[in-house]
Amino acid sequence: MSPPSKETEEPSSSSVGVGSQVGGSGDANSSDQRPPAKRQISAAVIEISDTDSDDSDVCAVNSYQASADEVKRIRREYSSSSSSSDYSSDSESPWEDDSVVIEDKISEKVVRTQLNTRANRMDDPKLSPALKSQEVIDKVKKHWEEEKDHTSEEVSLTCKPFRLCRLHGLLENPDVINNIVDDMNTLDWSRKKMDLYEFHQTTDLANLTWQRSIRGIYEMLKTEIMSWVSQVTGLELTSVSASCSLYGPGDHLLVHDDRLGDRRVAFIIYLAPWTPRGPPAHAAHNGAGHGDFHDKHEPEEVSGEGWAAHMGGALELFECDAEGSPTRVALRSFPANNTLAFFTVGPTSFHQVGEVLSLELPRLSINGWFHGPALAPAPQPQAPPRALAPHSRPVLLNQWVESTYMSPRVRAQVQAQMERASEVCLRDLLQPARCQTLLQALASPEVEWELCGPAQQRRYWRVAERWLEEQAEVDCEPEPHAVRGLARILSSTAFMRLLADCTDLPLSSYRRLELQRWAPGNFTLLPPREFYQQPRLEAVLYLGVPEHPLCGGQTMYVAPEEGGEAGEAGEAGEAGEASEEGALVTLPPRHNALNLVYCDAGAASFTKYLSKLTMKSDEHFYIVTCTYTE
Repeated sequence: MSPPSKETEEPSSSSVGVGSQVGGSGDANSSDQRPPAKRQISAAVIEISDTDSDDSDVCAVNSYQASADEVKRIRREYSSSSSSSDYSSDSESPWEDDSVVIEDKISEKVVRTQLNTRANRMDDPKLSPALKSQEVIDKVKKHWEEEKDHTSEEVSLTCKPFRLCRLHGLLENPDVINNIVDDMNTLDWSRKKMDLYEFHQTTDLANLTWQRSIRGIYEMLKTEIMSWVSQVTGLELTSVSASCSLYGPGDHLLVHDDRLGDRRVAFIIYLAPWTPRGPPAHAAHNGAGHGDFHDKHEPEEVSGEGWAAHMGGALELFECDAEGSPTRVALRSFPANNTLAFFTVGPTSFHQVGEVLSLELPRLSINGWFHGPALAPAPQPQAPPRALAPHSRPVLLNQWVESTYMSPRVRAQVQAQMERASEVCLRDLLQPARCQTLLQALASPEVEWELCGPAQQRRYWRVAERWLEEQAEVDCEPEPHAVRGLARILSSTAFMRLLADCTDLPLSSYRRLELQRWAPGNFTLLPPREFYQQPRLEAVLYLGVPEHPLCGGQTMYVAPEEGGEAGEAGEAGEAGEASEEGALVTLPPRHNALNLVYCDAGAASFTKYLSKLTMKSDEHFYIVTCTYTE
């Protein structure tokens, strides 16, 4: 596999010059290049507004500039109803047509929206006197030790699936939150993007003390709040690490338990000094789709001021099974302005930040950990699945595979591409009629699906292995069920010989043959290092991919142990080992395209979280995967 590219864009699956059948995943040499904008805008600026106007309360990571097509559409819509609309631009270039002036015929009086109240710039954040009350602390401590739920005006404590404490009205002077949000506009933000997470984050608060309001929060965390949490939990806490996090549309943090080093308590201070709008007519919902772990049992939900459930972004706590693996969400805790939430870090503290669905308001927080004496190390991961020998039952490749790939000349060209790039994309692998039959069979209720976990590693549906293996004697007939027929083809000696001709590899076994169904909210994370310490050939076949654009669903190959980004991943996040920007290969979802990738020892793959913003809850597609070894 080739080393990581130094370009800013991710490399994608390569092409072989074999007509239209074998190709790349994208056009890298398009001649239709957009000229650079006149006004250069730094990508590191976060703009946060707090007015109540239609264009307020918007977090813009990059300032928005309308495309030429959008400008034409806007002009057409307004010119159709009125010929007096004016259009202005500061450039003759069509790419600079980014401003539209519309004459408003409505004669209502314009009311200027007032900004949210700010505190004096010299004021420091102050902890609420109600929370300092020893009576309140003793009462919460008693319920914490007895693991009993508790609700009061100042504090709420829920104990299932594990203890989560929320301090309401954290600051005596809540107006200072608007100052903090203002100061966030001056900070440098880094985009964190990996298999586990996707959001913006600042450096540690210890490096941001030049901002008075942020310095005040940091000092409060180190003293009053850490002491308060220590009294309630009974834990010895010695230090704090924290940063600012910003989640925009589609951002998320997937399932993990936070155990790393000496982290003892995870905390989040929510900053939401605004009034959200009501849900749109066709709002997406966290938990929608075939791929979610949620069942008919609806999890408990808690919310507060400044945020709404339809906006997503909840802190979701998972129940665990007898083996300590997370199973389903039991509690959703939505952001609430001027609220601090915390929980202890342990073997069962599995949680995630649900995908943010708000297109207007960002999810802002200050979050991190209180540190103390280290916990016992996490248990070692399981060994990788065992290798299986291919079967020698008769299969008819010429009835499944396009005739192009049966040609020795084409296989030689594919092999040459593999030698150059260690990966190739074989488009239109399956014959059209056979592919259509297969898609119909996959949608049949006859096929048995099972949810694939555990939740801290992957989430999707796959054809049950027992269903593929049952009635083996019946499926020895020439025409088995189409789904079983595909599994039989991919696990056959004949297909492995075809792959050997295309790759010049002496393949002898396979493992992890899966027929997967992917829906919004599905993902896989990087596997434990034991899974990628041996060279192998990975085959990835996409089927039934929607024609509209998707956010996520691509398979990415990285080298986790080679010069990746390190550091904190934010709100109860893990230390990242490799960034998406350093991807070795990216395989975009493309219908009926088989991707072959040769992985050296140390190269690993994951499939990116599939966003709910670009797919309907009842939409899905399929991914067929198999790993072949020498």
